[in-house]
Order: sequence, then structure tokens, then C-alpha cells
Amino acid sequence: MKADTYFDHEHINQVLDEMEVLVIGMHDGESIYQTPVHFGYEEIDGQYTFWFHGDDSHTTGRLLKADPHVGFELDGGQKFLLVPKPFHYSAEFKSVIGQGIITQVTDHQSMLHGLNVMTDHYIKNHPQFTDKMLGKVAVWRLDANKISARIHIPAGLKDMKPGQKLSGSETVYGDPNTTVDLDALASASVNADYSDVYADDKKKK
Repeated sequence: MKADTYFDHEHINQVLDEMEVLVIGMHDGESIYQTPVHFGYEEIDGQYTFWFHGDDSHTTGRLLKADPHVGFELDGGQKFLLVPKPFHYSAEFKSVIGQGIITQVTDHQSMLHGLNVMTDHYIKNHPQFTDKMLGKVAVWRLDANKISARIHIPAGLKDMKPGQKLSGSETVYGDPNTTVDLDALASASVNADYSDVYADDKKKK
């Protein structure tokens, strides 16, 4: 298990509060069908419930009726960063993954509750939904039975002070005879010529 994986509610909620899209993976015969949805969530005594809406006559509704067991994921906060070691580039990100069972709710009270929870995730102090607003919308509840969060910060950056920038030279990981100019590496594009960035110290002598 990775050290930056969390199962406690505080870290999971922290990530979920920052996410904007829930991706659900459903069984479609021998393949997996994925769909992104807007969502809201509730955590009550450690039990996570996600709410989303759509049209039950489309693919999502058909597949969920056939098999309500799903996998899901949310991710965000991606940053591609320069780090001291080991390979000078790494990624910062946050994510939540899990599994659960989806149920379509049909009673108006549950539908209204789900729609309000979902809208609360994006807009605070919004007008509450009413029965007249339901129309033909379908509302689903995802009850998670497995869930975890990951908050990844590259190891080379964890000990850096806020605002601190990398500069100067660093020894290339695993090769004490080669150094990298961090200033040049930070400004180089992906397709740049790196001949002036990496230098074999043995050749210099």
C-alpha cells in the first residue's frame, strides 16, 4: 500500500470537497462503460453516499438496471513539477477511488434530497428543488462499500519551504558522474534539446 493512500474520513472528505466530476465505471457485457457525472456526496458515520442525475432511458440507465455494481474515481489538482530527485520531474495530484452499488430513487422526497445535495456541492445557498421541477429527471444514489483517497506530493518537494525554488546543479539520480542544471531543466520544453542541461562531469575534467 502506498504511503500517501488514506482511508480516514478527514482526508477522503478533503479530496471530495475539491473534486468536480465523478467518473463511474459500469459493466457492459465483456467491457466497461465509463461516464462522468456531476455529483454531491454525504458522509454519515463513515458511510459515503453519492448522488447524481441523468436520463434513465440512455446507456447509463440501461446498464445500471442490468448490473448496479460499479467502480468509481475522482481526480484533480494535477501539477507536473520539477523536483530534486530521483528523476527531476514528478506529478502532484489528489484522487479518490472506490466501489459501490447504485440504486435509482423514485420517491419524490429522496429525489429532491439527492438533487439538493448534488447542487450544494457546486452552489451554496441555492433555491431548493420542488416537485414541479422534477420533470423526467432520473436520480441515482451510489452507496460506496470501498473507498480511499490518495494525496500525492513528490518526495523531493515535501521538505521544501513554501516559495522555495530549485536552482543550481544536482547530481543525476543513480549517476554520481553526471549533474543536471535545474534552471535550464525548468525552462526547457518537452521537445527541447537537453544537451546543455545534462553534463558528464568526467568529460569536463
